[in-house]
Amino acid sequence: MEGEVTDSTMIDNHVHIGQFEEVYYDPIEVMETVLSLGIEGMSFSSTSSCRDGVLYQEIEKEISGFLSHISFNVEKIRPFFWFIPDYINQGVSIENAFDSLPYRGIKLHPFAQKWGFDDKLHMETLHSLFDYATKNHLPVLIHTGYNLVDRADRFERFFVEYPYAKCILAHCRPLEATTRMLKKYVNVYCDTAFVEDTNIQKIINSGFRDKIIFGTDFPITHYFKTKFPRPGDKPIISLREKYMEDIAGK
Repeated sequence: MEGEVTDSTMIDNHVHIGQFEEVYYDPIEVMETVLSLGIEGMSFSSTSSCRDGVLYQEIEKEISGFLSHISFNVEKIRPFFWFIPDYINQGVSIENAFDSLPYRGIKLHPFAQKWGFDDKLHMETLHSLFDYATKNHLPVLIHTGYNLVDRADRFERFFVEYPYAKCILAHCRPLEATTRMLKKYVNVYCDTAFVEDTNIQKIINSGFRDKIIFGTDFPITHYFKTKFPRPGDKPIISLREKYMEDIAGK
């Protein structure tokens, strides 16, 4: 399994910090939890980006504040730029964002923030993101789901037009569409975040073991575990306990 690694270190490529619903996940606490269990780094983005009316300056301040309080290697602690359509109205460009922070990738969430493929400004922005990713050898992490707006094949036109942009399909949803994209495009990968073991095995059996990237979606996993426990689950679980489950594949 590809772990997006350097020097044989294991990186969790799908981690979040910040506000998620009514819970704030402190960046340092999240990082310390991840690093305490043998994982040597993380690629992260801020779920504070999903707050209504959020300004990019707030996200920039959150991430820069976190990074200023730790000693970090950008190859191991790697912020991803979560671009939302409203940043267009705020005058935020991919170039300006990367000039101000040491981003190491781009995040898109077409379910949380609707991208209109019939909207000229949206399309121009998406092209600028994929073009920047191509020129700077950056991964683009794309949330996938079971709706028309976020299926794994929703961004297929960009996989075609930007064959050198490394595109990671988070969550592998739906599995059929994910497998089809992995087969058609050498630049398309997937991650293990919130993916059942049986589906990971199906991807491996299809011949795409080398296209699977380790990611957990932590601590969003913690939120759902504590807020919506299944019968028999502990109603309250610590961040560390949940991350132990995540990296064990439970």
